[in-house]
Amino acid sequence: RGWCVVSAGVEFVAVAREFRPDVVVLHGIPADLRGRLAQLEEVVPEVPVLFVSGDVARAVARVRALVESAGERAPHLAVGDLVMDEEGREVTRGGVPVRLTATEFELLRYLMRNPRRVLSKAQILERVWGAGAGARGNLVELYISYLRRKIDVGAGRGMPMIHTRRGAGYVLKAADPGADAR
Repeated sequence: RGWCVVSAGVEFVAVAREFRPDVVVLHGIPADLRGRLAQLEEVVPEVPVLFVSGDVARAVARVRALVESAGERAPHLAVGDLVMDEEGREVTRGGVPVRLTATEFELLRYLMRNPRRVLSKAQILERVWGAGAGARGNLVELYISYLRRKIDVGAGRGMPMIHTRRGAGYVLKAADPGADAR
């Protein structure tokens, strides 16, 4: 269905911390449910949680509805002076429009949903290009360079926002750390 699915088992809070899901689907009731849900709320506030039992088709339809309603709650993302209108698929930096391809948009959306977090190449490949993308060589580096040219370079763009953490991945942050918002 085009979704990136990560199976977590009883470690779903730790996995949510790393992958920042749009929806958490729980099959069955884990021990200490109340405590785990409180931890989940701290890690990914306002993420919808769906409890499913057996009907896969119904669960898929419900997940689709949750993802769509989550998009309605927060159609804009902002990190410093970089603003994304997810619904309108428009991006501005310092009020200046930034034209992006569909893939660049999805990559930037993933970075903006995880500001100040170092995201590994593997995480980015999985989330933006999907399962099996690991064999695509330097795809992440290539698209990061495209984004840098469009949002970090040029008159009036300010300080760079996309940073490389050697051996770890990439991080998006505002030039002024106090300006990061969601």
